[in-house]
Amino acid sequence: MSGGFDLIELRAGQGDDVFFWDAAFSWGNSRDQLMLVSEGGGALGNQIDETQMRLFYGRTVGNTTWLVGMRKDIKPHPRDAYAAIGVQAMVGTRLSWETYGFLSDDGLVTGEAQFIYALPITQNLYLEPRIAVGWSAQASDRDAVRAGFTEAETTLRLRYRLKPKLNIYAAIVHERLLGGTRALGRSQGEALQSTAAVIGFGFSL
Repeated sequence: MSGGFDLIELRAGQGDDVFFWDAAFSWGNSRDQLMLVSEGGGALGNQIDETQMRLFYGRTVGNTTWLVGMRKDIKPHPRDAYAAIGVQAMVGTRLSWETYGFLSDDGLVTGEAQFIYALPITQNLYLEPRIAVGWSAQASDRDAVRAGFTEAETTLRLRYRLKPKLNIYAAIVHERLLGGTRALGRSQGEALQSTAAVIGFGFSL
C-alpha cells in the first residue's frame, strides 16, 4: 500500500475556523491500482459536516493514470452515490493535474479539475500554488448550483519537508462562487467568496 494524507489543515478566516483533510491510498503495481480517496471537513469544535469517499480502479500509461469507479457522499447527503471517471497526470517533475467527472443516480453531471505546481526554494522548502475549479452540466436547486463553472479555489502553500515523508505548511486559500451559481448565492444571501489563513501538515506511508 502507498499514499497518505496530502492535507490535514486548519483554516482561519471569516466565520468559524474550519478543519479539512484530503487523503489517498492505493494498492497494486505501477500499471494497475485500486485507489481510495477521502476528503472532508467541518467547523472546528463541531461535528464533521462534509465527508466524501471515492473508490477507483486505475490504469497507468506513461505519466497518466486513467480512473473509473464510484463516489459516495457520506455527508451532507448520505444517500448520494455517483459513477466517477478521472485522469491524473504529471507534466515534467513539477506540474501535476487531475480532473474528474461524476454522474449522480438522479442524472446530475458534475466535475472538477485541479492543477498543482511545486516550486523548490531550497532542498526542503518549496512553494505549492494550486488552482481548482468545479462545474455542473445542469442546474440543481437541491445542490444550489447552476449550469457552468460553479466554484473556484486558489491556494498558495509554503511547505517545509521535516523528513522525507513528513511536511508542514502555511498557506492562503481563496474560494469564490462562479457564474450562475454565484448569482444564485447572492439572491439567497450566501457568502460569495472567502479568504483564509491555513496551517497544516501532510505525510505519506
